Order: sequence, then structure tokens, then C-alpha cells
Amino acid sequence: MASYESRRIGKLLSKYIESDSKILDIGCGYGDKIDELMSLGFANVSGVEINKTLVGMACDKGLNVVAVDSFDMEQNKERYDVLVMSHIIEHFQYQDLIQFMESYLGCLKHGGLLLIATPLMNPSFYDDFDHVKPYTHTGILSIFGGKATQVQYHSQHTLKLIDLYYLRLAYQLKFYRTLEMHTLLYRVPRTINRLFHLIYRLSFRLIGQPKAWIGLFRKN
Repeated sequence: MASYESRRIGKLLSKYIESDSKILDIGCGYGDKIDELMSLGFANVSGVEINKTLVGMACDKGLNVVAVDSFDMEQNKERYDVLVMSHIIEHFQYQDLIQFMESYLGCLKHGGLLLIATPLMNPSFYDDFDHVKPYTHTGILSIFGGKATQVQYHSQHTLKLIDLYYLRLAYQLKFYRTLEMHTLLYRVPRTINRLFHLIYRLSFRLIGQPKAWIGLFRKN
């Protein structure tokens, strides 16, 4: 079953693009989001992935996925209607991220869409060991928004934010020794966390802590 986030990404794209749109999932991993998009009727979806083991696994599933070093930027110039960068940008320092985004934005058609899904700063952000830093849509637009801002660099590509969605998770007590060490008192914060999760579910995911954002940008 697709994750809530994958379903949200699919629903968001369905509002803006046609079923024959050419979509590239950058850093596609096992291809879960490709599967979700294809299940929604998007037949022209491909992926690029740096981990060659994952590339092989995705290809074994019948998905159109290639390794990064096999992806020809020049050959794919302005080829795609949609680029998907899901849980990618938080793994870069800002200098490397600018170069990374610049290279792939060259593959996006004029008027095409870039979807970014990425975590916000939250108590669990650095639980993923190779997370480098969180980015906001405002920070992305300071480089790619085409406006004069007090930053060292501005992109040759211009993006406009056209839709934005925040993902929330239940509030949770985290930095408590009793939770980590399972001391005699660990049941107290665990019970509180269960109550927080119940409130989150009963509120249809509205009452919770913002954990990530999904932004849809148009290339001008």
C-alpha cells in the first residue's frame, strides 16, 4: 500500500497535469512513487537513482529506471513535463543543492512542474543520519524565484510556487530517558504519545506537528 505522502503527491499532481505527461522521479529509490503515479493513470513515468542496487530492483519490477551516471542531461534537455524531487534536497549542502537543481531543471520544459517533498526541522530530522539540513519553499524561492534577494547566487532558471501542502504527524514526546531506556516510568510518556496519536487520527490529521512540506513549482 502506498504511503500517505505518496498518495498526497499523486493527488496533487492529478490536479495539474494530463495522464500522458512525461514525469521523471529523481532519486526514485525502489520506485514506490513511480508505482503510485502509474496506478493513477500516468503511464509515462521514469526514474533516476544513484544507488545501482536499487536501480536493479526497480528494473526487476518492470519500472523504467536508470542510474545517475547513465542519465544524459544534454540528451534530456527540456524533455520532461514534471520533475519529482521527493526527500532529496535535505541531503545536500546548499552549494551542492544549487548545482544539483540547476542541472535537472535544464531537463524540465518551459512551463513544466517541479514537485519537491522534504521534511521540516522537527525532533526526528537528524534521526536520518545523512540528513544535512532542512529547506523551506521560501529558501528555494530566494535562489530560484527570480527576485533580487540578499543571497550569493541566483539561478538561471525561474520557479513560481503554485501549490503548497504541509504534512503533519501526531505530537510525540521524544527526548525522555524513560522512553529510550525502558525504565519503570516509560509507560507514562508512552501513554501520552498514544493519546496524542489518537487526537491526531480523530482530527483527520489536522491536529499535529508539521513534519514536511510538498510544494509544486512552475518553471517560467
